Amino acid sequence: MNSNSNVIPLKKADRFILCRGTMGPDEELVEYEQVGVAYLKPGAKTFRVKLWMFPGQSYFMAPANENSTEYTLLSLEEFQSQSTEKKSSWQKIGKGEFVGLHIKMRFHLLSEDVYLCLFPDEKQFEEFYAAS
Repeated sequence: MNSNSNVIPLKKADRFILCRGTMGPDEELVEYEQVGVAYLKPGAKTFRVKLWMFPGQSYFMAPANENSTEYTLLSLEEFQSQSTEKKSSWQKIGKGEFVGLHIKMRFHLLSEDVYLCLFPDEKQFEEFYAAS
């Protein structure tokens, strides 16, 4: 009996390429190089952003409001308070906006824009297997 007969693949998250580049006059991106990845879980609205220059850190990109085409880039700071209670604080670190088939991300401390391709990276999508 095949032990995988009752196992179905479930998508963990879609993976999106982050790159730096130049936007052409017809809103077509001329990519220079890949600089990271972003993940979006099915049904979620907030991307988890990983820049390769900061390998141990995750950032987040959430819609600025319900009907907006703008995004807010955030970092999450977690710390222990004096009462040993775990607390967290969101810090705004940039913004994003739709440009053609990408989201242009502007981080406060980076001089170059980073672009998120709105089409998931089909070559490297992640799956895990769960029993049905």
